[in-house]
Amino acid sequence: MRRYIIMLLLVVGIEIGLLFGISYFFDFNLLSTMFFGSISFIIVAFLLGSTGDALSKNAELAVFESLAGSYHPKHEKATLRVGPFLVGSIVCFIVYLTMSFFMN
Repeated sequence: MRRYIIMLLLVVGIEIGLLFGISYFFDFNLLSTMFFGSISFIIVAFLLGSTGDALSKNAELAVFESLAGSYHPKHEKATLRVGPFLVGSIVCFIVYLTMSFFMN
């Protein structure tokens, strides 16, 4: 549990630092950068943590076709691994909501 929380805080720190850096380097609005950046991180984390979706099945099909094999679709359930990257991205969005409440 301690390792999970350390990884979570590390992910949140990196994401917020990256979004602050982008905002100040390119002179963008901080809140809009935080919103679009945190939503982008959530989408990427969701795609990386999910299995059994259309993206992984199409990749599996492409591998079998490239090897001249036959494709037998598997009936696997769609699962989502809730890791520190996904939770950290959600916490980053919560930080955006908090900043939006206090800055406006």
